[in-house]
Amino acid sequence: MRLNVWLPLGAVLALVVITALVGLLSSEPELFSNADLMGLIGAFSILVSMMIGVATSLGITSEFAHNTIRPTLAATPNRSVVFAAKAIVSVLFGLAVGTVAVITSYLAGSLLLNGRGGDVALSGDDGSLAAFFGVIVLAGLLALFGYGLGLLLRNGPGAVSIIILWPLLIEGILSGVLSVAGVEDPQRFMPYGSAFALVITDSNDASGGRISGGLFFGIVALALVVAGIVMNNRRDV
Repeated sequence: MRLNVWLPLGAVLALVVITALVGLLSSEPELFSNADLMGLIGAFSILVSMMIGVATSLGITSEFAHNTIRPTLAATPNRSVVFAAKAIVSVLFGLAVGTVAVITSYLAGSLLLNGRGGDVALSGDDGSLAAFFGVIVLAGLLALFGYGLGLLLRNGPGAVSIIILWPLLIEGILSGVLSVAGVEDPQRFMPYGSAFALVITDSNDASGGRISGGLFFGIVALALVVAGIVMNNRRDV
């Protein structure tokens, strides 16, 4: 099994182990709420989603690096169709891994907590249900984002670096610059960071809200894919 498959699966396993350990070692499981459990899962699911983005970026860049894309393009001269189909597959892969991640980690955490006297169940009242599905959506968006970067750059290390450094460094610097310039709540202009609103239970803690944050990042990810398709239609493989 290749690295671009092991990365997200390893991240999912790590999320499940962390959630299980919290459920097993929590000193007061009866005080652990639905929002607490989904808050924990949501925080670590960001890393899972990033690894999914890394996997989809490596998937497309490796095809260019090893020239395995040539037979596909030779069989289907319409490159736009090929790259769009790969984008769809990438999103489906992200959604599938995100679904497995959130279901297995939530089951592990809730079963252990409830078995020790807790009372944890998904609810729409405290935002835990929205965060549950938000984990899946974020995974799909990061898959599209990673694929778009890989398609545009055609360079695996470059795409992976941006996927990891964008939220940790680039958006932090830009947000700081905007803040110094007097822009109020600059975080709402940061697409990557805005998407994290999908996986937190209280959307009031996020700039712009849950839905708008996801849509913002989705538009950016889609724009990268479109730009990548346009660029590759004009370049030799």
